[in-house]
Amino acid sequence: MLTPAVAQAQSIDNMYPTGNYYPTCYDGSLSQGHFCQTDNADLTVYLQGSLSSSAKSTIKSSLSSYYSPTDLAVSVKSSGVYTGSSETDIIYQSGTLSDSYIGMTWCDDAVTSIKCDQHYIRFNKHFSINKSDACHETGHAVGLTHGNNASPRVDPNNTIVGCMTEIDTYYLGANNRAEINATY
Repeated sequence: MLTPAVAQAQSIDNMYPTGNYYPTCYDGSLSQGHFCQTDNADLTVYLQGSLSSSAKSTIKSSLSSYYSPTDLAVSVKSSGVYTGSSETDIIYQSGTLSDSYIGMTWCDDAVTSIKCDQHYIRFNKHFSINKSDACHETGHAVGLTHGNNASPRVDPNNTIVGCMTEIDTYYLGANNRAEINATY
């Protein structure tokens, strides 16, 4: 078993596409879709009215704590743009999901085989979310994978993948920051 200090010293590729996860980016939906990389470093986000004020606050705090310190220029918008060439990059919403999911992320508008102009993140309306949940789903929307999809594969709860674990982890992690900064 790796200790956190050892895990952070190693390096893995968990930025989509990896040697172990490489489906083509396409226009998907909640029931049939997956995540890709976002299309540029200017990360615009919109928090739909279906989210509680507590969830909105949690998402904003996660963006500020974990993603603003990267090379992404995070900007929370007062409304969403759903069509055209400059769509809002991430639309956060609350709604119905299977009880086995806290959140789901999918590409709604693929612009290349690996890039997406707009991702949706839906949080299960039956659960409260925390900063780790928001960090995790946002990670997917910028292209971060789980450890078992990384190259080389690592345990899904290996600390090298930070908040991309299956358990609550309250940090982005050095490897994820490096992946984001190298990509954007």
